[in-house]
Amino acid sequence: MALIRCKECGTEVSSKAENCPKCGAKVANRMGCGTAIGVVLLAFFVIRIISTVEIESNASSQQANLDSINNSQNISVSTPEIPGSQWNYHQSDDEMSKGIIYQAYVLSTNKVNFDFPYSGAQHGTLILRTHPRYGKDIIFKIERGQILCASYDGCTVLVRFDDEESVKYSAATASDNSTETIFIQNYSKFVGKMLKAKKVRIAANIYQENAPVFEFDVSDFDQNKYKPKNQKI
Repeated sequence: MALIRCKECGTEVSSKAENCPKCGAKVANRMGCGTAIGVVLLAFFVIRIISTVEIESNASSQQANLDSINNSQNISVSTPEIPGSQWNYHQSDDEMSKGIIYQAYVLSTNKVNFDFPYSGAQHGTLILRTHPRYGKDIIFKIERGQILCASYDGCTVLVRFDDEESVKYSAATASDNSTETIFIQNYSKFVGKMLKAKKVRIAANIYQENAPVFEFDVSDFDQNKYKPKNQKI
């Protein structure tokens, strides 16, 4: 039993009393047993509804996560690439002679992130070229940046075929002084090694980037697509 104050005279009155024993005023704040039970039941139902909503929400979220996992597991695996399809071959007429320019190139399987001012990830490109006027070349290119290779005495790059020891190759700058391109010397040695390898790594000194390594998948190079069968690569 609780005590409440009469709103008329302020006397403490039992919450179960209908009238104030002192002044006879009606006790308005009296809470009967039935009312108290009703309040309890109402609170119970409110809590039950809130709990049900939370459970259903959690269940929906868990189901969504489960569906996402299942969908990712059910994604069909793409058919493996055709061996050697990473290579691109191109032939064009030399405008200054009657000869044909033969090229084959492959992008690096990795990307290297450069800092400012050449920010962003980029591939390297390895090119084999046979030119009617310039001869045979191994060309290494980056998308943007400055390969540190002096025009007057060239530079060196590290090249590694498969798991062999890294070897230094001399390199020269492009005739147009492009900072993204160098020509790796000793074509015959490089190609001879490449034809027996599956992977080639090239590391060149690049401005503010030290010597990042670009890795190339050189497997299944097709000599017949590069040049006609009766010509050596």
